[in-house]
Amino acid sequence: MKKTTLIIQGMHCASCKRVIETVLQEEPAIKKAEVNFASEKLSIEYDNQKINLEKIRSKVKSVGNYDLYEQNQNHAEHKKFAYQKLLRKTIIIGILTIPFIVLMVGMLGEMLGYLVFPHNFMGHLQITEEYQLNVSFLIQFVLASIILFWGGSGFFISAWNALKSKSANMDTLVVLGTSVAWIFSTIVTFTPWVFEDIQAEVFFEASAFIIFFILLGRSFEAKAKNSANDAIKKLFELQAKKANVIRNGKEKTIPADQVETGETVIVRPGEKIPVDGQIIEGNTTIDQSNVTGESIPVDKTVEDRVIGSTINKSGTFKFKAEKVGSDTLLSQIIKLVEEAQNSRAPIQKLADQISSIFVPIVILIAIAGFIFWNFMALPLGISFEGDVLPKAIYIATAILIIACPCALGLATPTAIMVGTGKAAKNGILIKNAEVLEQTKKITAIVFDKTGTLTKGEPTVDQVITDQKDQNQILKIAAAIEHFSEHPLSQAITEKAKEQQIEFESVKIENFEMVEGKGVKATHQGKQIVIGNNKMIEQYQIKENKALSDQAANLSDKGKTVISMAIDGNIKALFSIFDHPKENSKNIIEKLHKMEIKVIMLTGDNKKTANYIADQLNIDEVIAEVLPTEKTDQIKSLKADGEYVAMVGDGINDAPALAEANVGFAMGTGTDIAKEAGDIVLVHGTIDKVLDAIKISNRTLKTIKQNLFWAFGYNVLAIPVAAGVLYPFFGILLSPIIASAAMAFSSVSVVLNSLRLKR
Repeated sequence: MKKTTLIIQGMHCASCKRVIETVLQEEPAIKKAEVNFASEKLSIEYDNQKINLEKIRSKVKSVGNYDLYEQNQNHAEHKKFAYQKLLRKTIIIGILTIPFIVLMVGMLGEMLGYLVFPHNFMGHLQITEEYQLNVSFLIQFVLASIILFWGGSGFFISAWNALKSKSANMDTLVVLGTSVAWIFSTIVTFTPWVFEDIQAEVFFEASAFIIFFILLGRSFEAKAKNSANDAIKKLFELQAKKANVIRNGKEKTIPADQVETGETVIVRPGEKIPVDGQIIEGNTTIDQSNVTGESIPVDKTVEDRVIGSTINKSGTFKFKAEKVGSDTLLSQIIKLVEEAQNSRAPIQKLADQISSIFVPIVILIAIAGFIFWNFMALPLGISFEGDVLPKAIYIATAILIIACPCALGLATPTAIMVGTGKAAKNGILIKNAEVLEQTKKITAIVFDKTGTLTKGEPTVDQVITDQKDQNQILKIAAAIEHFSEHPLSQAITEKAKEQQIEFESVKIENFEMVEGKGVKATHQGKQIVIGNNKMIEQYQIKENKALSDQAANLSDKGKTVISMAIDGNIKALFSIFDHPKENSKNIIEKLHKMEIKVIMLTGDNKKTANYIADQLNIDEVIAEVLPTEKTDQIKSLKADGEYVAMVGDGINDAPALAEANVGFAMGTGTDIAKEAGDIVLVHGTIDKVLDAIKISNRTLKTIKQNLFWAFGYNVLAIPVAAGVLYPFFGILLSPIIASAAMAFSSVSVVLNSLRLKR
C-alpha cells in the first residue's frame, strides 16, 4: 500500500469533494481517499500494484472538470495560472453583461438602443411576412448565449461528468437554473406562439448575471483561499536557498538542498542557516523566531545546535550538518502543518453528510416550487401580477441558484488552515484537526516537573560551610566535580564558574565516582568525599550538628543537599535546586481562570514536589511516580471523569503523552516524545500551552460560526427563494440576487476564517 497527497485543481463546492471521494472509494484497490476542499488536496492510500496514479487521475477527471497532479510539481504556479485564467474570464463576462445593465435601466437603454438600431431597436425585425423577431430579445439572446456556453462552459462539463457517474454537484444546480431561464427565453424569442396565451417576457439577464456573479464569487474565493493558506507558503519561503560548504578542502557555494549529512557548513552574519546541525567552531547570536516563535535572539557557541532557516545575526561560525532535506526541523514542521490542514475534524462530518444529499433535495424543492406556483397557487387564492408560468420558472431558477453548499464545504477546512497556520507561526504544531475539538474539552492539565515546570537544570543556590574561606571550599569541590558528568556535579562546577573561581589548576588525585551516591578524591594528601547521605554513611563521616540541622531545614524546603567532607569531617553543604521557570506561576494562574485543574506528576520526592507546587499554586501533586507508572496515573485521572492533557518532554513521558486525551510535547525534548504528542511546542515553554489552547478554542469557535452562517444561509434563503414571503409581502427573490448572495456566502465564510490571523 502507498500513501500520498495529490493536488486537485477545478473543485469549487463541497459536492465536488463528495463526488471525487465517492468515485475513488468505489475502486477496490483504493483503501482511503479524503479530499480537503479548502486546501485542494487529496490524501489517498492505494495498492500501487493494482492501480497507478494515471488511472486515479482519469477516474477523477471522469466525474468533473478536475485535474490531478503530484505535490512535487509547482502547486503555487498551477493555482496562480488557474486564478489568472478565471479572473480574465470573469472580467470578459462582466463586460458582456454591461448591455443587460443598460437595458435594465429603462430610458437610458431605449436611447442607447436607438443609436445602435435606430429603426428597429424597440420594434421588431421582419424576417418574413408572418415571422418577426423582437430585436431587444435577439440582442439579449446572442449575449446570454456567449456568456452561458463560453463563460459557463466549465459548469456544463462538470455537471455532465457528474451525471455520467450518476451523481450531482453544485454545477448541476447552476446548469439547471441557467438553462431553464435560457431555454424559456429562447422559446419566447424565436417561437413566441408557443406561449401566445400569455404575455411572456424573456429573462436572459438571469442566466447572464448568474454566471457572472458565480464566476466573480469564485474569483474572490480563490484569492481568499490563497490567503488562508499563506502559512504554508511562508514556511516554504523561510527555507534557505544556498549553503557555503567545505568540499575537498575548499569553500563552495551550493543549493541548500544539496548539503549532505556530516559536511562542514560556514555561516556568516546576516545569512540563513541552510540545515540543522551542531556548531564546531565560533560563537554567534541567532534569530530563531521564524521557526520556534521565540522573539529574543539566542546566543550559540561550540556544541550548541542550530536550526535550518533561522538567521545568523552576528559572528561567523562553522557547523556540522546533521539533518538535511526532509529531515530538517522546518521540513518536519511543514509536513505536520500540511497533514493537520488535510485532516478532517469530527465537526465536519455533519457538513459532509448534509452536502452529500443536498443537491438532490434542492432539485426536488425546485420542482415542487415550480409545480406549486404554476398549478396550485391560483386555486389557493394566491394571485400574481402578470402570467403564472414565467413566475414559476423564475422561482424554480432562484431556488436552484441560491442553494449552494459551497459555504458548508468551506466552513471547517478554511478555519483549520488559518488556525493551524497561525499556530505554526507561533511555534505550535497542531498535528490534526481532531485535536482542535479535544482541546476545548480539557478539564485537567498534567505537567511533568523537570524541564517542563522547572528549568531542568539543577543549580547551587547556597553554599554553607563552617570554614572562613568559602571560595576555597567551592574551588576544591569544583576541581573534583568537573571530572563527573552528573547534573549535580555540573551544578557545583557551574557555581564556581559563576563566581569566577579558577579551579582547573587545582591538583586532584585518586578521583573515583560512586554510582548513585557521589564522588571522592585526594587533594594535598587529604581525602575529600562529596555526595548524598548514602555516601556519607558509606564512608562513616562524622556528623556536624550545626550543618546537619541546616541540611534538614533545606530538605524540608525541597532542596537537594550534597555534603562535602574533608578527612572524615563534614565541612560544607551544597543546596541544589531545580528552579521553576520564570513564567510558570503566571501561566498556571491563567489556566485556573479558564477553569482548568493543574496537576504536577513527578518522580521526585514528595517534599521537593510539594515545595514547588506551593510556589506555583498547583492544585494537585502526584510524586514519587516511576516512569512506568505515569501512564497508569493518566488512566486513573480519566477514570475519575477528567478530560486530561499531558505536558512533557522526556522519553519517559511518551507513553503518558499518548494515553492522555491531548498530549503536549515540548519541542526541546526527544523525538519519541514529539511523535507521541498531539501538539508539539517547538520552543518548549509552557506559555505555548496556553497559546495552543487559545488558538484551538478560537479556531473551533470560528468553525462553529462558519457552520452557523452556512446552515443559516440555506435555511433562510431557500424558503425565501421558494416564495414563502410572496403571499404576505409580495416579495420574490430574483435569481440574479440569489446568485450574488450565493457567491457572497462562500466568500464571507473564508473572510471570517481569515480573522484568525489577527
